[in-house]
Amino acid sequence: MNFILSLLLFSSWVSAAESGPLRTFAGHSAAVETIGFSQDGQYLASSGLDTNVILWVVKTGKLKKIMVGHTESVWGLDFSPDGDYLASLGNKAMEVWKVPGGKNFKSIPGQSYSMYTVKFSPDGDYLAAGGYGTVDIWTFPDGDRYRTLKAPVEGVNSLAFYSGGNRMVSGNGDGSVVLWHVDESRVLRTIKAHQGAVRAVAVTPDSAYAVSGGLDGDVKVWRLSDGVMVSSVTAHEGGVRAVAVSPNGKYIASGGMDNLAR
Repeated sequence: MNFILSLLLFSSWVSAAESGPLRTFAGHSAAVETIGFSQDGQYLASSGLDTNVILWVVKTGKLKKIMVGHTESVWGLDFSPDGDYLASLGNKAMEVWKVPGGKNFKSIPGQSYSMYTVKFSPDGDYLAAGGYGTVDIWTFPDGDRYRTLKAPVEGVNSLAFYSGGNRMVSGNGDGSVVLWHVDESRVLRTIKAHQGAVRAVAVTPDSAYAVSGGLDGDVKVWRLSDGVMVSSVTAHEGGVRAVAVSPNGKYIASGGMDNLAR
């Protein structure tokens, strides 16, 4: 069975969800857990329960490369700001791949507990990964541990930097969206966002809005300045597992347990 990805136009994503996707990508043999655009918008990466990381050409929808190396489900991935690297995260280890060739560049040991999300800082100098109540940060490309952030949440499922890398958004297992101050290692705001675990978050390029996807099936948009929800749509039966915003801010992609992404 092929598990499917597809795209929506961000400026009219509610109506697009009703009329159908712009493009469909079929290649995974199990549920898609996470997706992400390269900074130039040329590539889309996806990963999930089949342990594979797939690189797609956005313009044509063609499969560019399948990166094989993980032995467990791949829960998180992220492109470096320069687009030269792609980080992918299994339960307890990270792999970094060269783009677009797909050669393995570095393996970074994780924690003894499971981790579910990985994110490059905007300057590409750090990699952050989230797991059970913590966010750990490593230097890149060295892979040395730099900092650990802690909060009273069940588990950090998804991360996104904003405001130049000084702040982060996390989507958590208790249904909350948490805003963090990285340099001060503290929580700025906690939003009760979904009626189920938040499995994915993303931030618009202007750092004005965050997008969250939850196991309640909803995709929601939040204004970061005050934490107010500005839009919500029921997107996936069975729950949303992945969301991404394109580099130009015009597109949102989401993937879910209905074997679709839109």
